[in-house]
Amino acid sequence: MYTNASREGKMNSENHKSFKVLRGLLLAAGSQAILAPVGAFAQDTEAAAPEVAGERRSLDTIVVTAQKREETAQSVPISISAFSGESLEQGQLTTLTDLAQVTPGLAFNTFQPGQPEISIRGIGTKEDGAGASDSTLVMVDGVYVAARSASNVDIFDLERVEVLRGPQGTLFGKNSIGGVINYITRKPDDEFRVRVRQTVGKYDQFDTAAMVNVPLTGNLFTKLSFSRRAFEGYDRWIGPGQGDEIGGNNLFAWRAQALWEAADDLSVLVSLDGADEELGNINRQPVGSAGPLHDCGCASDPIAVDIALGGADSVRTYLGEEDNGGERNVFGAMVEINKDFTFATLTAMGAYRESEYYFSHDDTGLPPSPVVDLTGSNGNPNDLLLGDPSIGFTFDNSDIVWEDSQQFTGEIRLSSNSSGPLKWVVGAFGSIEEIDRTEGIFFTALADASLDPNYAAATMLFEGSAVAAFAQATYDLTDRLSLTAGGRFSYEEKEIVAFNEMPTSPSLLLVLSAFPPTAGEDSWDNFSWKAAIDYEVVDDVLIYGTVATGFKSGGFTGAATTAAGATTPFMPEEATNYEIGMKGDFLDSRLRVNLSGFYVDYRDLQVTRFFQPPTSGAGEFITENAADAEIMGFEGEFTALLTDNIEVGGFYSYLDATFENFFGTPDISGSGDFTGNTLRQAPKHSGGGHVQYIHEFADGHGSLTANVNVKYQSVSFTNVDNNPLDVIPEHTVGDAWLAWNSDNDKWMVQAWVRNFTDEVYRTHVFTQRGNRIAFGTFAPPRTYGLTLQFSY
Repeated sequence: MYTNASREGKMNSENHKSFKVLRGLLLAAGSQAILAPVGAFAQDTEAAAPEVAGERRSLDTIVVTAQKREETAQSVPISISAFSGESLEQGQLTTLTDLAQVTPGLAFNTFQPGQPEISIRGIGTKEDGAGASDSTLVMVDGVYVAARSASNVDIFDLERVEVLRGPQGTLFGKNSIGGVINYITRKPDDEFRVRVRQTVGKYDQFDTAAMVNVPLTGNLFTKLSFSRRAFEGYDRWIGPGQGDEIGGNNLFAWRAQALWEAADDLSVLVSLDGADEELGNINRQPVGSAGPLHDCGCASDPIAVDIALGGADSVRTYLGEEDNGGERNVFGAMVEINKDFTFATLTAMGAYRESEYYFSHDDTGLPPSPVVDLTGSNGNPNDLLLGDPSIGFTFDNSDIVWEDSQQFTGEIRLSSNSSGPLKWVVGAFGSIEEIDRTEGIFFTALADASLDPNYAAATMLFEGSAVAAFAQATYDLTDRLSLTAGGRFSYEEKEIVAFNEMPTSPSLLLVLSAFPPTAGEDSWDNFSWKAAIDYEVVDDVLIYGTVATGFKSGGFTGAATTAAGATTPFMPEEATNYEIGMKGDFLDSRLRVNLSGFYVDYRDLQVTRFFQPPTSGAGEFITENAADAEIMGFEGEFTALLTDNIEVGGFYSYLDATFENFFGTPDISGSGDFTGNTLRQAPKHSGGGHVQYIHEFADGHGSLTANVNVKYQSVSFTNVDNNPLDVIPEHTVGDAWLAWNSDNDKWMVQAWVRNFTDEVYRTHVFTQRGNRIAFGTFAPPRTYGLTLQFSY
């Protein structure tokens, strides 16, 4: 077996040396506090500057709505990381990928821009078809995003982002078995404000963002914001477009809101948003080959082809035959009405969202060999399959996706607003989704006797509906001891029509077989519940214990090989999460420590695999239910003010996530026993830390803030078979920034650098041909730039 580990190792060796020196300095400065969360600093940016003379600075906290009411993050008996919009902008964090860098337990991989793979505490979804549900809900102002292709929300002009870890089975619209990522936008208010932000950076990065808040009358307020982000690619094409840069992006996102305070007890919020994005090419890289045929040093060996054609010296080179890419268009509308009564507040929400997505990319990042007739009718195929690697890759293939989605959601709830010992919320939820999705798989060098390269496309037309009723209540037994109980009944129904087309090489089955439109449907119901107890041991120190269940409905395999596979549903999965935790502020709120330990009993996991059955020469997509899994873990976060000017913080996450009694469909090796294997996207260790220093200039000349932060993640697998080719190796990434702020906060100038050690690390890996060849994508290299912001 030959892999590209040596190439990655060579590029990283000097980076690791410099990084060890940096980590030593950080540890010397902050001892164990350096391991506290970047996320903690993000939560506390409202206290980022020293207080006025004579007052000691203390840590602030952010207000969250994780229990459908406003509470401080430190008072909620839930594992939650909350980040202010300001702190995310300071750190140049703009996507879900960036959010995973600062959140314990959150892992994010991307097969392509429309197929994000989000995992929280090892619970995630690989199935990208229209007929599947996500383990983690991505929401905007409480409205969940049904289409995965539209879930990567741009981060600008947000009030905050809340990441809830563990099953959220009672209070959120669609049941969430893994967790919730909720983006809360900044709402209009009665003050005229303008903010303009401009960033320039390496690789022709040019980002412009602006916001204007205009009160039209004494009770009608409006706000308009937009964000344009653009950069040229950082990879070089050494194929037909010799020397061209690939992988750039161009995004324009906007949001318009109006808030009408019709009366002291009645408000109406209307929100519209949209995004248009031109998506650049993905640079796939061969990262491993093994086994029969693919370790031959020939045209069927992707590593050998990469070397022969000059692409093996750097992961920043691209050898594919075309500069692919795509586009994404998103639109959303939401109305929220809040009516206060003496005893409670009534909230009614209605939302509509739609998205269109198209993307095409070369799965292997290599050019194809001349066309190979696998039937032998036009000569011995081995002449090319075993040919010189310089002729190109015989198993080269591309992936093409079209997806259109529409969704309607509605929720009505009643929340108590009394100051008594009982706090409660009851409500109902409903949704309707329509998703049409086609995925085409094109083998550019493999054909039958017709010599037409093999192409096949799988289409699914999906309609889904869901209704739920929920209630949760907290009762304060004493001033310090509280009990919480909640439940949700859910019913979901899914209908699909699936068909596969093979316009070329119809006699050659490589992944999909042709079949006419075939219908399938199923429905599921569930009752999820939660019970919790929390006790404030002393002021500002809370301990809690919870038992919560979660549910993810069944569904249908998105790109199944046969009609039977496409229309046979997989079953729901369920999880029960047992958790204990502590949240504490100490030393006059200058030290914050949050700890949690959890055990998850995870049953009937929906496992997606692409594998080669022992009775077939073709690959096959399948989603099937594993028996169960066991997840145990620990998460710790803390932030400390060493002085009024120096803050350190960080997080650590330990995760032990293994399959129990999982006997899946056998692959070409003859085995389908994955018992004892580690779950996908479940790194055993991850952690990060930051150091921040603030210097106040004399005579009203503003302040200077310096921040250095790092994130480490241990090895994680991207497939359930734990194939050694199908891994994301351990990596450590560091960012830094230096910002000057004027005394009146009108002006801000920031210099920043991301991935300052130029770490070369994978962000996604997938295998083909019975897990004998592997291809990966890599994170951006070192980038740097300047940001200027004006606020009025």
